[in-house]
Amino acid sequence: MRRFFISILILCVLHAFLPNLSAQTPAPKRELRGVWIASVSNIDFPVRSSDSPAQQRAAFIEILENHRRAGINAVFVQVRPSADAFYANAREPWSEWLAGAQGRAPEPVWDPLQFMVGEAHKRNMECHAWFNPFRSVVGRSSSVADNHISRLQPAWHLAYTSPFRLLNPGLPEVREYVLGVILDVVRRYDIDGVHFDDYFYPYEGTTTQDATTFAQYPRGFGNIADWRRDNVNIFVKAVSDSIRAVKRHVKFGISPFGIWRSGTPQGIVGLDAYSVIYCDALAWLQAGTVDYVIPQLYWKFGGGQDYAKLMPWWLSQTRGAGRHLYTGLGGYRLTDAAWTASDLTSQIDFNREQRGEGAVWFSSNSLTRDLKGIRTSLQAGQYATPALPPVMAWKDSIPPLPPRNVVGDSPKQDSLVVRWNAPERASDGDSAAYYVIYRGAISTTPTVDDAAQILGITRERVFTYTGRLPATGIFVTALDRLHNESRPQLAMFLTNSISSQSRFITGVQDISPNPSIEQVRISFTLEKSALVRLSVMDYLGRTVATVLEEFRSEGQHSCALDVRALASGVYAVRLEAGSVQVARMLVVQR
Repeated sequence: MRRFFISILILCVLHAFLPNLSAQTPAPKRELRGVWIASVSNIDFPVRSSDSPAQQRAAFIEILENHRRAGINAVFVQVRPSADAFYANAREPWSEWLAGAQGRAPEPVWDPLQFMVGEAHKRNMECHAWFNPFRSVVGRSSSVADNHISRLQPAWHLAYTSPFRLLNPGLPEVREYVLGVILDVVRRYDIDGVHFDDYFYPYEGTTTQDATTFAQYPRGFGNIADWRRDNVNIFVKAVSDSIRAVKRHVKFGISPFGIWRSGTPQGIVGLDAYSVIYCDALAWLQAGTVDYVIPQLYWKFGGGQDYAKLMPWWLSQTRGAGRHLYTGLGGYRLTDAAWTASDLTSQIDFNREQRGEGAVWFSSNSLTRDLKGIRTSLQAGQYATPALPPVMAWKDSIPPLPPRNVVGDSPKQDSLVVRWNAPERASDGDSAAYYVIYRGAISTTPTVDDAAQILGITRERVFTYTGRLPATGIFVTALDRLHNESRPQLAMFLTNSISSQSRFITGVQDISPNPSIEQVRISFTLEKSALVRLSVMDYLGRTVATVLEEFRSEGQHSCALDVRALASGVYAVRLEAGSVQVARMLVVQR
């Protein structure tokens, strides 16, 4: 039988070992910090389609590591740029931007999406699968595989500037086909979300390409523009309903063009997404068919596309619909001499003043390359403290139960190890997806609202810290897949010292005899009068006996404990006085 050599459990409080932070605005604990990782034309990943799978995997890990250091907590990876696939056993051919030619399998074969999801989760990042739902053929260099949908079903396509081709959203069979592709990924992969950009109809404009389809399936519409918007709305609703039926925790969101309609809000001018590309984001929000929108607000403050007007307007729409707004920030703009890093960091500050839910950067390269020092600025400022993604109460509002038996050790003067058991399942069946470790003042109702107090985030049930050890409490919370958080659980720490720094308790001076067969006497000293509770816990942290629960004055005390009802094993005798507690090991032998 495994032996437990526990000298004493004491409360520790960590104190002042996080770096000083200088963010311009207070960093919220809840904030989505995302980045788009584009695969089309090898914009972000893979860097080269000619690289080997091992090189591509190494490159992706480097990308994630850069983003982890920058404080990113969500990645949106493009897995279907043009009716092709960045994942194995797909219904569509391998992407040309993975192995150099559409339909060509990587050698040796691997599954990029499975790898990307796994690596993102290792770093406590959400991984959203980004689809281009109707884009089929793009770019003059595109090589089209024999089993590509444009060859198998040419009648399903609308032709635009050659050789650009688009699946026809007005055809029911097209919508059903694309839905099947998306649900295949939802079922087979542990993704956190399904994401679309705004390529439903193209920016170059649609004229008579779908006139025949409109005549065939008018659905009572007399206006083709309204019909096109409804085609998109029907598809968005079908995707939303289907995802919820298959995996309720998977999020669904879209990134519309930043201007809904020219003139809205007042003073805004530009391309009319409502009329040109038939994207009606307000219809999706009002119908509740998306969980979030990420409008592409790739403009500065001021002018006809004023960020200071557009961001609050979008926020008012999502607030009214009870959904999230993450603003799309144009990191790529930093290649322009007129843009500076502060143009973008000030937009994050503005978002926080407006109480938005976060932002997503386009694209990954702007941060990994640290254009004009943007990543450095984020790491030292706005993203210096960790952040958890915001909760979506309309999907799940039930928090998990707290972790059990949170016990720590300080094996060396400058190290800290905390371990715990997974919680029982909550009323909705959820357990813990990951855990957050905090430092904080010991109290009967500890708060864990300050992001600066987060010491670590992990999907394991152990946390290790190396560095200067201070003197306050450690708390661990459990979070479910949708980031609902449990009550904090105070850690009890193992140490070789029998003394306590408590202002109430000098210590459990003696447990004798120990090991014990029948009865032991427990001696303790109080430096101040307090309500005292003396109890016995097993190695799972469960209370198996209460020895004493009454008010005691300062001074020395003792009481007896009959251990004949306890099974052989190792126990902790815990003494609580006021809001602090200490404990010592008790061994019961037969």
